Amino acid sequence: MKLFKIICSSGELSRRKSIDAIKEAMVTVNGRLVLDPFIDISEKDDIRLDDKKIKHNIKLTTILLNKPKGFLSTKSDEKGRKTIFELIPKTPPLHHVGRLDKDTTGAIILTNDGNLSQFLMHPKNNIEKEYIATTDQFINEKNAKRIFKGVFIGSNEKGKAKIISQKSIKGKIEVKMILKQGKKNEIRRIFKFLDLNLYSLNRTRIGEIELSNLLLGSWRPLTKKELNFLAKIQP
Repeated sequence: MKLFKIICSSGELSRRKSIDAIKEAMVTVNGRLVLDPFIDISEKDDIRLDDKKIKHNIKLTTILLNKPKGFLSTKSDEKGRKTIFELIPKTPPLHHVGRLDKDTTGAIILTNDGNLSQFLMHPKNNIEKEYIATTDQFINEKNAKRIFKGVFIGSNEKGKAKIISQKSIKGKIEVKMILKQGKKNEIRRIFKFLDLNLYSLNRTRIGEIELSNLLLGSWRPLTKKELNFLAKIQP
């Protein structure tokens, strides 16, 4: 197994940060400094990151969390705010795949599989993410077309989404949308620049992985069908 993969799968660092740490002379193997992230390592080798022993974690784990409002998508917060890692088991250590902002609820994947995390987050792989946005008016055809083609959302970026359906529920409008890009706060910025109110935002699906009846604040391992989907779409 490659050195960077062992560090990544241990939960200590992300894939990118594992590679950087090795190149920055922070890793030793059997007491010797190693600068090549891609060398092959055996289970018997003693690997240390800043002199902290790294445990080999060959078993890859991937779970789905239904994130509640008010939780940050981060491992720790200097202000002591709640994070999604308070909602999941501490072992094995996992990394979140992408982020949901504090006020957005719904599906977020956590894994110790660095390759999977990298694949799902890379924009070129066009992984569909489905959201339900709650607003106070139907989005007209003109704005729907603008959103589909791309709306300027600041920072020299365009936000794009496909509106699948709109329906009125108890005086509010639920807009089902599909994104493939995943820019930071993309839907919120689309609504802001189109001067539309956004009352709530919930991510219901990532690829073929759906929240279904998973309770808010709960998590579950991915099903065999979902793991097969992930294995099928990766190169």
